[in-house]
Order: sequence, then C-alpha cells, then structure tokens
Amino acid sequence: MNKILLFCILFCSLFSQDKLPNYSVKLLNNNSTTLNNLTDEVTLISFWATWCLPCIKEIDKINLFVKDYENLSVILINTDKVGEIPKVKRLVNTKKYPIDEKYHIVMDYNQKLSRSFNAQPIPLTLITKDNQIIYRKRGFNIGDETEIKNIIEQVIFE
Repeated sequence: MNKILLFCILFCSLFSQDKLPNYSVKLLNNNSTTLNNLTDEVTLISFWATWCLPCIKEIDKINLFVKDYENLSVILINTDKVGEIPKVKRLVNTKKYPIDEKYHIVMDYNQKLSRSFNAQPIPLTLITKDNQIIYRKRGFNIGDETEIKNIIEQVIFE
C-alpha cells in the first residue's frame, strides 16, 4: 500500500506544473486574457465544478476571508463543459461570488489547464507567489480553510 501511495505522489509531481503558465484563458463573462494578468503577488487558485460539493464548500469558506488581503487575487477555474455556462452563472450569482479585479472565474472548457496541472480529482487548490506554485492540495474537508488561510498569511507577511 505504501509503495502505491509513493508511486502516486511521484507520478503526480512529475506531471504537474510548478510555475503558473501564461495561458490564454476565457473568463465567465467571455472576455479573454492571460492567466498571469489575473494574478497578484499571492494568488489562490481553485479548480472546481458546479456539481462538486466539496468544491462549493471550499469556495464558500475561502470567500469568508479572501477580501481581508490586499495583495491576494483569487482565480476559480471552472471545469464544467461549455454547455453548462448558464448553470455556472446561476451558481455564481446565487452564491454572490465577489467577482472584481482581484476575483476571477476562468472557464476551462477544453480542460487545457486541468490537464496541465493534473487537476483531477477536484477540488485542487493552489497558492502561488510571484507565479511560482508554493502550495498544492487536493480535496476539501471543513477545517482545511484554516490551513489555506495560514499559508496565505505566512506568504503575505513573511
């Protein structure tokens, strides 16, 4: 069992990014930009989908504190299919996600970002500093938001 776990960890680390690529992306409002245009000194990135309950719980929890940090941007990378845009928009509006110049919803229709980051299963949460990935976590359980907040504070206030 331990050998299988070790193999999985090595495999995932070999086939996942350690630097944020500057891909062209589509936002929920259909505008195009590059991934790096959406980042700040510190960026929290979460791969999510409307059907993923742990993803929604994670976003709800991080939304309670992300606005407290001036140098933090948030990029939520949605992995729903292109035909699900109305569903994504309804969820974002219902939950009142605070979309602004530091909080973005990116649509990953073609799964290019998901494949690049080996983002399955979701949620996959990343924290970057100057576009270098310094934290990576799969899944979400209530209480994980404390760890995420602590990492953000360590990076911002170091």
